[in-house]
Parts: sequence; C-alpha cells; structure tokens
Amino acid sequence: MRDDGATTMPPRSAPSRPPPWEALSLVANFLDAASLAAASCVSTSWHAAFSGDHLWARLCRCHYPSAIGLLPLYNNVNAGDRCSSPHRRLFALFHAAASRGRSLPAPRLALDDVTFAIDLFAAGGKNTLSFAVAASDAGVKKAPGGVFQFAVDVSDRNAVAGPGKHWSVRWTAVRTGHGVAPAAAIVMMDAKVPASRAGALSCGVRGEAWATVALPAPGCGGGKLEAEVVVEVSGEDRLVEKVRIGVLLDCRYVSVDAGLRYLQHFLL
Repeated sequence: MRDDGATTMPPRSAPSRPPPWEALSLVANFLDAASLAAASCVSTSWHAAFSGDHLWARLCRCHYPSAIGLLPLYNNVNAGDRCSSPHRRLFALFHAAASRGRSLPAPRLALDDVTFAIDLFAAGGKNTLSFAVAASDAGVKKAPGGVFQFAVDVSDRNAVAGPGKHWSVRWTAVRTGHGVAPAAAIVMMDAKVPASRAGALSCGVRGEAWATVALPAPGCGGGKLEAEVVVEVSGEDRLVEKVRIGVLLDCRYVSVDAGLRYLQHFLL
C-alpha cells in the first residue's frame, strides 16, 4: 500500500508452464494401458510421448507374453500395411479377447422350435410306445436357468415293455416351430436299453432302465456330449410310466441354452 492511501495490486504469478516433454516420457513408463491410451489423445506432443511402441511392449510382456510370438507376422506384410506400433495392436487384440470372456451368445433356436419324437420297441422288435411332444411342453426340469432334461408322463397309454434282455429306443429331435412343417431332424439316440437295469421284478415295484450314447460333434473332432433316455417302469410287465430325455456333459445335464446351441448346428 502506498503512503497516499492508494492500494496496489499484488504482483501476478507467472503462468504455469506445461512440463517439458522429457518429463512426459518419464511418466509414461509408469502408466497402465488405459492411461496410456487416454494420454496419447491429448495433443500431438502427448501422442508422441505416450504412443511409443516400447511402452506397449512392456505391457505386452507383462500381461500377454505369448503375444510377443506373433510379432514376426507383422514383418511379413507389405511396407504400406505395417503398423507403427505392433505391440499396441497386439495388446488391443488380446485385451479385447480377454474382455469378451467365455460368454456365449443366446441360442438362435428356442424350445418352441423343437419337437421330440420317441419310439420304444420291445425286445422282440414290436413297437411298444411312440409319441411326439413339443420341447416346451415336455416338462423341462426346474433349476437355476433350467437344465436340458425333459420328462413325459405316459402312464395313461398302457404301454408295456415286457420281458427280454433289451428294449430299443429312438429319440429324434425335429425343428418344427409354430405352424411350420418339420424342416430338419437329428437322431439323438438309436440304442438298446438293457432291461436288466430296470429292477422292476414284482407287482408294484418300480424301477428305471436307461441308455446313454455319445452325440455327434457339430464340427470335426469327438464331442463329449451324451444323449440320455430313461424309462420309468413298474411291475413284472414293465408298464412304462414316464420317459425322461436329456443331454449330459461329464455326467451332468447341460443348460437349456447349451442344449439348444447344440441342436441348432443340425436343425438350422
């Protein structure tokens, strides 16, 4: 303040200056991938400081070391197509694959689009029981998300499997849909069911007979999925009361979505 009472303004501080580019390069070595990508978009000088291929090489070696083995492939392309930062492109490729995880898309086939046809033959070859039922009406087993196992009550049909060492069962999945004629089909099982597994040897005693077969793989190679048919019977004549069908993976029923994804390879 001056002696005459007039006030004086304090001196203005000098405007802050951006850090020198050397400092940016030092900081860049400590940033993660998201920070590097964001910083490289600030300005031209920042792009030069934060887009160095050596920075992305460090991240690749840390997170996806196997990706380094793909670098020679970038040297095989034409000079005009070569990437200025192959490590950054590799990191982005592997990071995107990891971010997607192992989630699968929803099946393009619905339970309403599928009908199951079952034929049961006695040991002598005589047809004992045949029926077709929409998958959505077949009584899918209730579980979190549902599992691909269905049960059809046939106790009112008076179907008798009868004695003998084996019965035969054929399970066919057919694509139908609402008011659409059958368009495609796949035989899920055509096998013999050992009658000795039933255990229904006296009147009123209930038992089960079942068969499992490996399912054809949708592509090349062997699949691990299995189709299962279980026939619930009772009494000496082995009256068929219920038929259960399902798809297994390592002795556990697959989800409804997994079963539909399998069927769509053959039915769509």
